[in-house]
Amino acid sequence: ALAEFAVFGVFAGAKDLPKLQELQRRHVWSTRWAMKQVHEMTVVVVGLGSIGRAIATRFTALGARVIGVNRSVKPADVERVFTPDQIVEACTDADAIVLALPGTASTAGLVSAAALDAARPGVIVSNVGRGNAVDEDALIERLHSGQVGFAALDVTSVEPLPADSPLWDMPNVLLSPHTAALNDGEDR
Repeated sequence: ALAEFAVFGVFAGAKDLPKLQELQRRHVWSTRWAMKQVHEMTVVVVGLGSIGRAIATRFTALGARVIGVNRSVKPADVERVFTPDQIVEACTDADAIVLALPGTASTAGLVSAAALDAARPGVIVSNVGRGNAVDEDALIERLHSGQVGFAALDVTSVEPLPADSPLWDMPNVLLSPHTAALNDGEDR
């Protein structure tokens, strides 16, 4: 379920979901524009546990170039695995950064301002791990500047998300209340 939400988040950013929704809301049939193609993207999957490996497999099946970041090299559908201390290098030229990390002291803030800046302008961030794994202040700044073009967040650094968080009102953010893993088969 989390792998599907991670893919959905990248597709939502690649296909300009907020723009499409705004045009529909305003009843505007606009001029055409080029959307990103997932099969042409470089996707960095941060965390290659069972969820991260499932995410990598799905993006590989879609034809994306997939890079992994993990403490150890694990068999996964990725072109290459970088260690966490190499995350800036791993994010170089990333079109999307997908986080599937647990919330630990070693993962806190791992996706830093430097990692976000190393990615291509307009990078998409999809987080299905833990909110503290990304520097949220840096993410917000880069969402404002356009360095991050879109973020799909199932998790945030503080949950529930405080009412005064700027994430609530950003048109290039999709928020899910830590519910992406829920499905009818979860209790089994």
